Amino acid sequence: MLKNYDILDGKIVENSTGKISVYTAPTEDEKSYLIGAWQIDPHSLNSALDPDEISRVEFEDNHMAVILKQPRNYSADDLLGFGVTSIGIFLFKERVIIVQSEDTPLFEYGRGVLRVKSLRGVMLRILHHATNHFLEHLKIIRLISERIEKDIEYSVSNHHLTEMFVLSKSLTYYESATNANKVLLAKLVRDSAKIEFTEPESELLEDIIVENNQCVRMTEIYASILVGMSDARGSVVSNNLAVLMKQLAIINIIFLPLNVIVGLGGMSEYSIMTKGVWIGHSYSAMTLLLVLLAYGTYFFLKKVNLSESDSNEN
Repeated sequence: MLKNYDILDGKIVENSTGKISVYTAPTEDEKSYLIGAWQIDPHSLNSALDPDEISRVEFEDNHMAVILKQPRNYSADDLLGFGVTSIGIFLFKERVIIVQSEDTPLFEYGRGVLRVKSLRGVMLRILHHATNHFLEHLKIIRLISERIEKDIEYSVSNHHLTEMFVLSKSLTYYESATNANKVLLAKLVRDSAKIEFTEPESELLEDIIVENNQCVRMTEIYASILVGMSDARGSVVSNNLAVLMKQLAIINIIFLPLNVIVGLGGMSEYSIMTKGVWIGHSYSAMTLLLVLLAYGTYFFLKKVNLSESDSNEN
């Protein structure tokens, strides 16, 4: 799918004859056109569509190729899995061609809207967008991890632990992607004279580097917190299960003697033992005995449990 845009008063607007061409999931015919008409290297073109490709910048005879990483569009069907994808920016003298594997908004994201004056500015705006996209997803991941932490406190299943492992895996991808973009940004600074960045564009590039470094640091912190929390919460789940089994054992102990008495009362021996006593009185007495026995057993177990707790504290 092809969409064309142009720069109008510092804004990027859709224009069928514009100098900014965005190819989303290009067909084989479109790939052949880009390779033949614009002399884009086939490897670079395929790299723009490969989610596992690393970020890099390459200088060709008639254009500059930039491969960068950005987050995939998040969907509820992903089950808390946040993935990354690649984008290719091919900067010519009079045109910029952008190739991506999925339809992702490239020009409107995050805090404010950057004004663009050149095709180089379009590339920087996409880099700024990708960095802010990572930051926004990291905030969402933090909120999700806090929700999971609260839910897992009384959980005895592995469901929430699985969610934490998925988030931890996502942060691994994010950490790799943001570090790859960090190397890319450093190369752009190194080759800024060759790319012919203006002074405002160089300042914007420095701002993007600062934000990306913040993104890298946040990703590392969240990843380490999730790993430690996964280990701790695994112990919490095991402890919750042990407490539940203990409560079930107490219930079984309480009802064990009651089952014996009820079984005896259901047989003819009890009727013989209470011969001459009105049946209402005899079975009422047995019911009262069961209640007293259950309460006594519960009181005894509670006292033993409190004694063990005091011993552990001392």
